[in-house]
Amino acid sequence: MKLTRTPLTRSLAAAVGILTITALAACSPTAETADSAATEGRTVDTLLGEVTVPNEIESVVVIEGRRDLDIVLSLGLPLAGYPYEEEGSLDLESPVAAALEEAKANGAKELFLADEINLEAIAEAAPTLIVSRVDDVEPILDELQAIAPVLPIGEQDVSTWQDDLLLVAEATGTEERAEELIADYDARIEEVSTTYATVLADNTFAPVGIDDEGSQVRPNRLLSSVLRDLGGTPSVEFAASIESGEGGEFGPEQLVNAFGDADGIIALVNEPTIWESLQTDALFTQLSAVENGHVIRSDKQTHEGAALTAMHSIDVIEELLQTF
Repeated sequence: MKLTRTPLTRSLAAAVGILTITALAACSPTAETADSAATEGRTVDTLLGEVTVPNEIESVVVIEGRRDLDIVLSLGLPLAGYPYEEEGSLDLESPVAAALEEAKANGAKELFLADEINLEAIAEAAPTLIVSRVDDVEPILDELQAIAPVLPIGEQDVSTWQDDLLLVAEATGTEERAEELIADYDARIEEVSTTYATVLADNTFAPVGIDDEGSQVRPNRLLSSVLRDLGGTPSVEFAASIESGEGGEFGPEQLVNAFGDADGIIALVNEPTIWESLQTDALFTQLSAVENGHVIRSDKQTHEGAALTAMHSIDVIEELLQTF
């Protein structure tokens, strides 16, 4: 992620940043209870070591805006700030839209553009807790810890959303809610996999990302994991990516060779103009899944997330299964 800074030398910028953030944090309610929070809280083991989280959590800031945001909203934690997508960049509704609207009504604010972390905006939000992906927080951990305790979580190639949900729940005293969310997901998986058992077994499926540069399949994206949990038979390239644990990428001209065997496709297309152009694309319309009407669209908002996004992904896949 890009980190917003003033144009100073690197060492001076870091020093000024930490001093500024510390000063801002010192003026916040969080700073007044910092000492007691260090000794009166819940301590959990994370990817970056032990973290102690205050018993009383008044506000939470998330930095990445995907799995971290979903977890905070799913657990009903008091969201204070989050990153936002550039206006008009995505046309499909977010899986967390309803929960986020409720959080905004309760005071949650957009802090910075996604992938452009703004430390000053985080400090001004004066959170009790910061939650985000380990890759985002590790490079600026000292600066973030000057604001509030930092709870790092994983991502699709590091940990499951259930693992991270339980971690945050343990740290925030919301274990019962987390267990409910996981149980609801498991029950929904059982329901859909049973209802469409024959369709899932007798046909092959692929979650296919498509953009101007070609197509790709990733085994650990959230929607891919949900499809696997449902017991969907993978297409050849999807199966290969599962076996290797890595994704496969293909040029535009390879679309039919890569995914022509898939009986059902979830097309992961971010831009509406690309989706519109695909409807008359010579290669896309050659795909057997497209010819037979077994294709449905999603986008990058189902690549990563937690309980809310997982349940939404089941709905998306069920909509595809209903076409058979």
